[in-house]
Amino acid sequence: MPSFGRRRATALAVAFAVLAALALRFVALGDRIFHWDEARVGYWVLQYAATGEWAYRAIVHGPFLFHVNEWLFGVFGTSDAVARAPVAVVGALLPATAWLFRAHLDDVEVAALAALFALNPVLVYYSRFMRSDVLVAAFSVAALGLAVRALDTRRGGYLVAAGAMLGLAFTTKENALVYVAMFVGASALLLDEQLFTARKRDESWERVLHENLQRAGSGLLAWRRAIAGGALAFLVVVVVFYAPRPEFYAALTNPTQLPGVVAAGTAGAWTEFWSTWGVSGSASRQHSYVAFLADALRTLGAASLMLVAAAVVGFLAERYVADEPRDLVLFAGYWAVASVVVYPAITDISGHWSVVHAVVPLAVPAAVGVRVVVDRGRSASRSDDRVGVALAALVLLAAAGQMGAVTAETSYLMQQDEDNALVQYGQPGSDMRATIERIDRIAPGNDGTDVLYYGSHFHVTGEYDASDPDSVEGTNWFNRLPLPWYTERADAVTDSTTRLTEPAVAGNETVSVETTDAPVVVTEAKHYQEVRERLGSEYEGWTYELTARNTIIVVFVDTGAPGFADSE
Repeated sequence: MPSFGRRRATALAVAFAVLAALALRFVALGDRIFHWDEARVGYWVLQYAATGEWAYRAIVHGPFLFHVNEWLFGVFGTSDAVARAPVAVVGALLPATAWLFRAHLDDVEVAALAALFALNPVLVYYSRFMRSDVLVAAFSVAALGLAVRALDTRRGGYLVAAGAMLGLAFTTKENALVYVAMFVGASALLLDEQLFTARKRDESWERVLHENLQRAGSGLLAWRRAIAGGALAFLVVVVVFYAPRPEFYAALTNPTQLPGVVAAGTAGAWTEFWSTWGVSGSASRQHSYVAFLADALRTLGAASLMLVAAAVVGFLAERYVADEPRDLVLFAGYWAVASVVVYPAITDISGHWSVVHAVVPLAVPAAVGVRVVVDRGRSASRSDDRVGVALAALVLLAAAGQMGAVTAETSYLMQQDEDNALVQYGQPGSDMRATIERIDRIAPGNDGTDVLYYGSHFHVTGEYDASDPDSVEGTNWFNRLPLPWYTERADAVTDSTTRLTEPAVAGNETVSVETTDAPVVVTEAKHYQEVRERLGSEYEGWTYELTARNTIIVVFVDTGAPGFADSE
């Protein structure tokens, strides 16, 4: 049993990890230009804020960011930093979940787990990214920790809180289901280990299985109220987030509409989820599993090598050296391996963000690995082995230094570079901030079209509604990302064309580059010369990489347009 002083020191270490995580996640949070995935979700959040209408669409994942950011935009305004703030806050609080496992990890391991959650380069980078991967991971770990704490303390309130946290996980991203499956699978492996080793304890596997089933049945009965409370908390959170708007608010004043709203937020949401992400859903998974797995392993090696090495040491030490291997450490190890193996099969894009779901469970055995090194150092100190102490200190410093260097490189120094191991293809390779700020200043004072896209790469034919994800699916509208987020934020009017010159047929009012009054024209770099020749001399062009590689664009801006020059 740890002394009060040691336990207090551990609590302070966890608190310090949270503070460090907050600093790492909020410093220069708005510097990186939006990734295309951030931009599409951000664009539709702006549409929701403007219309008050929202319905769950599985292709853009859960409602958490929509509702939270819609409120934040109303309070703090729209910016890249504000949009990313919810993920940054939740990611920074992830280290606090280490405290929930203090009955199963020693003080060094709890502090190490908090530090790994705070400092890991993958978790830092994607906590500064408006995606739901860190959100679903953090809420799922919190739900697991609260459930474990309920069993440790025999307090049902923890289980109710776990239900609410799991509900929040389900509001962020659909792979919350995968987390539940991982928890069940890891638990099954722990049970299998008990059955397999029963004969070593002079027991039959049948008796062990019977005892476990009996214990589970008794537990369900004894915890029935807490389980019901947790289920209710889960349901309330899910309905509140998934219920369509404004129907949900109308139901609050007219209870007769409540059954329909509840049905839409539960069965309706499930139908939408399954039609998109189910076995025969519309989301494509026609990809090479080996290629996606190789990408994940490369990302782990480049950004989390020390974590993986520590996790291997910790898991092996726990499984083969410890007198009584702890279920939590083995559970996390099984969960981590399964995540590495499973996610390449179920993701539709080879995004480095999927590695988040392996890094989080790997952190538990990695914390044990850190403790193994600390124990070696302590043992060497007691025996006056200066070389052993120095080696242990060197290993710990090297691990911390490697994490710090990779974090600095990936999240601050090279956050948009193609050579960054965590940059996905949809991340613009250039800093377009100066031109975006010009659009922000020009659009409010301009009448008519503010931004004209030229070329087949950007032009969208036929009728479409950019506020509806289903309407623009499969169109060239996505090729414009992340610009739609910035133009919508500036309330800029946009149009597109494939015509350079004025139509020869009388009465044809099709817009062209030659006749446009738009102060901003966007095109691919290959069209630079032909567009340059048809725009007035007052237009000046800037070249940018719209993706990490191979998508070079030119943005022409009318230097005489009101607002072009910074008034400051």
